[in-house]
Amino acid sequence: MRKLRRKHDSRVNKKFYFWSTITIIVLLIILGYAKAQSPQVQAKKEAYLVAKKYGNVRKAEDFYVFNRKQTYYTIYGTNKRGQEVYVITSQNGKKVNINAQDKGISVNKAKNIVKVERNPKKITKTSLGLVNNKPVWEVTYLNNQNNICYDLISFKTGKIIKSIQNI
Repeated sequence: MRKLRRKHDSRVNKKFYFWSTITIIVLLIILGYAKAQSPQVQAKKEAYLVAKKYGNVRKAEDFYVFNRKQTYYTIYGTNKRGQEVYVITSQNGKKVNINAQDKGISVNKAKNIVKVERNPKKITKTSLGLVNNKPVWEVTYLNNQNNICYDLISFKTGKIIKSIQNI
Protein backbone atom coordinates (compact mmCIF):
# COMPACT_ATOMS: atom_id res chain seq x y z
CA MET A 1 0.00 0.00 0.00
CA ARG A 2 2.80 2.45 0.83
CA LYS A 3 4.54 1.73 -2.48
CA LEU A 4 1.40 2.54 -4.44
CA ARG A 5 0.85 5.77 -2.54
CA ARG A 6 4.44 6.95 -3.13
CA LYS A 7 4.19 6.10 -6.82
CA HIS A 8 0.87 7.98 -7.07
CA ASP A 9 2.28 10.97 -5.13
CA SER A 10 5.30 11.03 -7.42
CA ARG A 11 3.09 11.22 -10.54
CA VAL A 12 0.97 13.97 -9.01
CA ASN A 13 4.10 15.97 -8.12
CA LYS A 14 5.54 15.58 -11.64
CA LYS A 15 2.28 16.76 -13.22
CA PHE A 16 2.07 19.68 -10.81
CA TYR A 17 5.63 20.82 -11.57
CA PHE A 18 5.14 20.35 -15.30
CA TRP A 19 1.95 22.46 -15.43
CA SER A 20 3.37 25.05 -13.04
CA THR A 21 6.40 25.46 -15.30
CA ILE A 22 4.23 25.77 -18.42
CA THR A 23 2.03 28.36 -16.69
CA ILE A 24 5.04 30.44 -15.64
CA ILE A 25 6.52 30.33 -19.17
CA VAL A 26 3.22 31.45 -20.73
CA LEU A 27 2.89 34.31 -18.21
CA LEU A 28 6.45 35.47 -18.93
CA ILE A 29 5.75 35.48 -22.67
CA ILE A 30 2.55 37.48 -22.19
CA LEU A 31 4.27 40.00 -19.90
CA GLY A 32 7.21 40.35 -22.31
CA TYR A 33 4.86 41.01 -25.21
CA ALA A 34 2.88 43.56 -23.22
CA LYS A 35 6.07 45.37 -22.21
CA ALA A 36 7.32 45.43 -25.81
CA GLN A 37 4.02 46.94 -27.00
CA SER A 38 3.90 49.57 -24.27
CA PRO A 39 5.83 52.38 -26.11
CA GLN A 40 3.50 52.18 -29.12
CA VAL A 41 0.43 52.05 -26.89
CA GLN A 42 1.66 55.15 -25.05
CA ALA A 43 2.41 56.94 -28.34
CA LYS A 44 -1.10 56.16 -29.59
CA LYS A 45 -2.66 57.55 -26.40
CA GLU A 46 -0.63 60.75 -26.62
CA ALA A 47 -1.36 61.17 -30.35
CA TYR A 48 -5.08 60.74 -29.67
CA LEU A 49 -4.98 63.43 -26.96
CA VAL A 50 -3.32 65.82 -29.43
CA ALA A 51 -5.86 64.90 -32.13
CA LYS A 52 -8.68 65.49 -29.69
CA LYS A 53 -7.32 68.85 -28.55
CA TYR A 54 -6.23 70.35 -31.90
CA GLY A 55 -8.30 68.43 -34.44
CA ASN A 56 -11.45 68.04 -32.35
CA VAL A 57 -11.33 64.30 -33.08
CA ARG A 58 -14.08 62.47 -31.25
CA LYS A 59 -13.45 58.97 -32.54
CA ALA A 60 -10.10 57.57 -33.66
CA GLU A 61 -10.35 55.00 -36.44
CA ASP A 62 -6.69 54.32 -37.18
CA PHE A 63 -3.16 55.04 -35.98
CA TYR A 64 0.05 55.26 -38.04
CA VAL A 65 3.72 55.55 -37.10
CA PHE A 66 5.94 57.23 -39.71
CA ASN A 67 9.75 57.12 -39.35
CA ARG A 68 12.00 59.17 -41.59
CA LYS A 69 14.33 61.93 -40.41
CA GLN A 70 11.72 62.54 -37.75
CA THR A 71 9.02 60.32 -36.25
CA TYR A 72 5.38 61.25 -36.69
CA TYR A 73 2.23 59.75 -35.21
CA THR A 74 -1.00 60.05 -37.14
CA ILE A 75 -4.54 59.60 -35.91
CA TYR A 76 -7.28 59.13 -38.48
CA GLY A 77 -10.71 59.89 -37.13
CA THR A 78 -13.89 61.92 -37.23
CA ASN A 79 -14.07 65.40 -35.75
CA LYS A 80 -17.01 67.09 -34.00
CA ARG A 81 -18.43 68.27 -37.34
CA GLY A 82 -18.42 64.73 -38.75
CA GLN A 83 -15.45 65.35 -41.06
CA GLU A 84 -12.84 62.63 -41.50
CA VAL A 85 -9.39 64.04 -40.67
CA TYR A 86 -5.78 62.99 -40.29
CA VAL A 87 -3.97 64.63 -37.39
CA ILE A 88 -0.20 64.25 -37.81
CA THR A 89 1.88 64.96 -34.71
CA SER A 90 5.65 65.06 -34.38
CA GLN A 91 7.09 62.70 -31.80
CA ASN A 92 7.92 65.59 -29.45
CA GLY A 93 4.38 66.98 -29.87
CA LYS A 94 5.58 70.40 -31.05
CA LYS A 95 4.33 70.11 -34.63
CA VAL A 96 0.69 69.33 -35.47
CA ASN A 97 -0.65 69.07 -39.02
CA ILE A 98 -4.37 68.55 -39.69
CA ASN A 99 -5.60 67.33 -43.07
CA ALA A 100 -9.18 66.71 -44.14
CA GLN A 101 -9.52 63.28 -45.74
CA ASP A 102 -11.41 64.73 -48.70
CA LYS A 103 -8.46 67.03 -49.51
CA GLY A 104 -6.18 64.10 -50.35
CA ILE A 105 -6.05 60.40 -51.06
CA SER A 106 -7.06 57.65 -48.64
CA VAL A 107 -4.89 54.79 -47.42
CA ASN A 108 -6.71 52.45 -49.81
CA LYS A 109 -6.06 54.76 -52.76
CA ALA A 110 -2.35 54.90 -51.83
CA LYS A 111 -2.22 51.09 -51.72
CA ASN A 112 -4.01 50.86 -55.08
CA ILE A 113 -1.51 53.25 -56.68
CA VAL A 114 1.33 50.98 -55.56
CA LYS A 115 -0.53 47.87 -56.71
CA VAL A 116 -1.08 49.31 -60.19
CA GLU A 117 2.38 50.91 -60.57
CA ARG A 118 4.56 48.27 -58.88
CA ASN A 119 2.58 45.01 -58.84
CA PRO A 120 3.89 44.05 -55.37
CA LYS A 121 3.82 40.55 -53.99
CA LYS A 122 2.63 41.89 -50.62
CA ILE A 123 2.06 45.32 -49.06
CA THR A 124 3.54 45.17 -45.56
CA LYS A 125 2.87 48.63 -44.12
CA THR A 126 1.27 51.96 -44.85
CA SER A 127 1.66 55.12 -42.81
CA LEU A 128 1.04 58.83 -43.15
CA GLY A 129 3.61 61.41 -42.13
CA LEU A 130 5.36 64.57 -43.22
CA VAL A 131 8.27 65.08 -45.60
CA ASN A 132 9.34 68.69 -46.11
CA ASN A 133 6.22 69.73 -44.16
CA LYS A 134 3.95 68.03 -46.72
CA PRO A 135 1.79 64.99 -45.95
CA VAL A 136 2.84 61.78 -47.69
CA TRP A 137 1.80 58.16 -47.61
CA GLU A 138 4.60 55.67 -47.17
CA VAL A 139 3.77 52.27 -48.63
CA THR A 140 6.23 49.49 -47.85
CA TYR A 141 5.99 46.25 -49.79
CA LEU A 142 7.72 43.12 -51.03
CA ASN A 143 8.32 42.89 -54.75
CA ASN A 144 8.20 39.65 -56.72
CA GLN A 145 11.84 38.92 -55.81
CA ASN A 146 10.95 39.21 -52.09
CA ASN A 147 12.97 42.41 -51.75
CA ILE A 148 11.71 45.22 -49.53
CA CYS A 149 10.68 48.38 -51.38
CA TYR A 150 8.87 51.56 -50.48
CA ASP A 151 7.18 54.44 -52.20
CA LEU A 152 6.33 57.88 -50.86
CA ILE A 153 3.07 59.12 -52.34
CA SER A 154 1.82 62.70 -52.13
CA PHE A 155 -1.29 62.87 -49.97
CA LYS A 156 -2.63 65.79 -52.01
CA THR A 157 -1.95 64.58 -55.58
CA GLY A 158 -1.49 60.82 -55.38
CA LYS A 159 1.79 61.01 -57.31
CA ILE A 160 4.76 58.83 -56.34
CA ILE A 161 7.37 61.34 -55.21
CA LYS A 162 10.07 58.93 -54.09
CA SER A 163 10.71 55.25 -54.60
CA ILE A 164 13.37 52.97 -53.19
CA GLN A 165 13.52 49.48 -54.67
CA ASN A 166 15.27 46.26 -53.63
CA ILE A 167 16.44 47.20 -50.16
